Amino acid sequence: MATATACRSPIEALAVRAAGYSLLAHVFAYPDAERIEAIREAGAEFAALGIPSPLSGLAQMALAATPGELEREYIRLCSLSSSPDCPGFETAYFSSDAIQQTTRMADISGFYRAFGVDATSGGVRPDDLPVELEFMSFLCQKEAYATEHLGAPRVKQAARAQRMFLGEHLGRWAAPYGRRIAARAVPGHFYHVAGLALADWIAGECAQLRVRPDEVTGEPVTGWGQPISHGPEFSGPAMLVPLEDIEVR
Repeated sequence: MATATACRSPIEALAVRAAGYSLLAHVFAYPDAERIEAIREAGAEFAALGIPSPLSGLAQMALAATPGELEREYIRLCSLSSSPDCPGFETAYFSSDAIQQTTRMADISGFYRAFGVDATSGGVRPDDLPVELEFMSFLCQKEAYATEHLGAPRVKQAARAQRMFLGEHLGRWAAPYGRRIAARAVPGHFYHVAGLALADWIAGECAQLRVRPDEVTGEPVTGWGQPISHGPEFSGPAMLVPLEDIEVR
């Protein structure tokens, strides 16, 4: 990944990776007014790092994000995480069987618990894309902290968790999901750029960490039936566990 080679130190590379995952987590959460502000801030933070990246163009667009434009396109593309077109949660791309979905979500939750992360508050799904992206940002920060303060064993632990989570979960479906969003978005629109950026970022991450996930086809396997309404259900909070709210033991 060009991002890693452009960094001056391992700590800087981890800071860039953490900021990149955080930007993507905000971008793919429901864009209410509060989230728009978070998108702008995340874009500014990433752009300020000054490192060439697949997310550079997205970060620049994030600075000018507006609620009305993003909300309309997000609703059209995604509706809820149970959208029949682009469901934004992992298990939709693996099995329509409820037991298998539950087992997969339990495995994801196991990763979170191993690092003291509580992703159960607020009714969020552990396999929501923003939650998985925020978890990877968290792991990058954990590795950076371990590098400076805790020593090699803890560094290896955090790095191994990233490789495993990419290989078994996020890396298997996020890039196909990004391409699916991009193919359905208005060309040149924020979410068209975001989808392509997500796909490129995840591909670069897998290459950098030497992970070869078995990608899904990108087609949801779950029969959703009639689309869920695109209206009142959005009055609730965005389905994202902010890093600052994560509970760590």
